[in-house]
Amino acid sequence: MILFVYKKTNYFFFFPLCFLVVVLFLNTMSKNRILFVGLGNYTHPNTRHNAGMMILDHLASRLELSWIPHKPWKGHIAQTTVLLPFDRKEGADYTEIELTLLKPRLLMNVSGPSVAKAARDLAIPETNIYVFQDDLQRDLGKASLKSSGSANGHNGIKSVIQHLRTDAFWRVRLGVGRPESREVDDVSDFVLAPFSPAEIRALESKTYPILDIGPGLGLETLLLRKQLWREPTKKKKQKQPKKVVLSKPAELNDMEKQKQSTTESATTGTAATTA
Repeated sequence: MILFVYKKTNYFFFFPLCFLVVVLFLNTMSKNRILFVGLGNYTHPNTRHNAGMMILDHLASRLELSWIPHKPWKGHIAQTTVLLPFDRKEGADYTEIELTLLKPRLLMNVSGPSVAKAARDLAIPETNIYVFQDDLQRDLGKASLKSSGSANGHNGIKSVIQHLRTDAFWRVRLGVGRPESREVDDVSDFVLAPFSPAEIRALESKTYPILDIGPGLGLETLLLRKQLWREPTKKKKQKQPKKVVLSKPAELNDMEKQKQSTTESATTGTAATTA
């Protein structure tokens, strides 16, 4: 068809058609690209403000990936291809997902340029971007998923919204708790303080599993269902009802005693006759 148009119209429709084919191809490719961004302050590792970077470190370790510097994006990246099933039925087809992990080497409040440059270079739609952030509104170990909306006071998210020029990207909000004081300085000291060993263990057992690798686990649940993986609740064993023995009426007891006495007498008489 393209060759026919080429001969009859002297290039008039040929190049627009080629351009359309290329655009459709690139659009299809971009749908299979996912960008994970871990927000934080690169100079303050293992602090509460770096929860987003820490969970991507966990994912990179599970995928056996190494971080490499990427100057154009002003950050460190790790890339791989993952296979995801269209559904959980046996023999279902799989699709390849090009997964890019990005940790901006910028301060939290100016993370936006790094994310926007990566999104443009990857030709990736905003709906395929997942930004992992710390969240003071949730207890340590809790997490939530949000598809759009305001930054809710998070300066890193504000910067990303500003430079992407849209709020239509996913945010994975990782709870880190909150200090009792609401003073700005106290909150700042809290988020810039390192996690304690006990808090690290809580992250590893409660938060990191939302990106675990395996059928039906964290990463697959997030990308296919657009949900966060939750640990299945254990079913409580149903207690067996206790057997209730009702007391017998006095008349019934007397009848049973009389019957038993008669039986014993008959048995004694039979034994005597035999002897």
